Amino acid sequence: MIKALVLGGGGAKGFAHVGVIRALEEKGFVPDLIIGVSAGALVGAGYALLSDSKRLWEISLEICRKGKKLLRFANSAARENRGLLFNAATCFHINTFKALPFGLYLNALKKRLKGYRFSDTRIPFKCVSTIMDSGELFVHEEGSIFEALRASMAIPGIISPFSHKGFSLADGGIVNNIPVSIAKEEGCTLVLAVDLSSNNRKVGIDTSNSILEIIDVYKVEEFQRKELALADVVISPLNKRNIGLLDFSSCIELMNESYEETLKFDLIGASQ
Repeated sequence: MIKALVLGGGGAKGFAHVGVIRALEEKGFVPDLIIGVSAGALVGAGYALLSDSKRLWEISLEICRKGKKLLRFANSAARENRGLLFNAATCFHINTFKALPFGLYLNALKKRLKGYRFSDTRIPFKCVSTIMDSGELFVHEEGSIFEALRASMAIPGIISPFSHKGFSLADGGIVNNIPVSIAKEEGCTLVLAVDLSSNNRKVGIDTSNSILEIIDVYKVEEFQRKELALADVVISPLNKRNIGLLDFSSCIELMNESYEETLKFDLIGASQ
């Protein structure tokens, strides 16, 4: 049996993957291949290199805590009378991007991943991005891991596209947010997909994150359903959670909740 773990994108919701991975490992499921998209690529790369869910948990927890401190400071500073320009700039950053932990995570991984290549992973790893000119998927499986993540996580409106091998690459979730078909093409006989979408979405769009929310709400859901239908096991730890793509205020809670939800999941046969 060749087992694959496919980690879908989801911005801040990607921290839920950390909890899922920890629970899966405790239940005896260790993949032979990891495929990630955007935030799923970020977490997947960390797991592929470490091959240790507890260490991945510790690193993610540290980053979440640092991010929360920075967010609290920025919010507090914005409320104080420190001048119109500073106040407006801080409010704009917090209300529009809310992405301090995202940058922290990226920078922390850049330091840890500097010089690492796909050939260095303990668990085989692939991630995907979108070719902007054609709308096709680009599968990253060799070369610099950080450069691949930079492309897969280039969220429109937040991070500029990444130039690689003559292509302009952006977030893989634009085209395929849960590429189970790639795992099947690799000959994997048991594919476990982690879907971070929610069936409990709010009506309406948060205008402060309009570009990302539109992508999330109006993504090609029929295509994603077809991809998920190819999976042998689907875990949706955030099925009833409304979390904005850039709302990092609950990242620790997401890790804990997804861990608990996955522990409840029946994986009979999947951990063999």
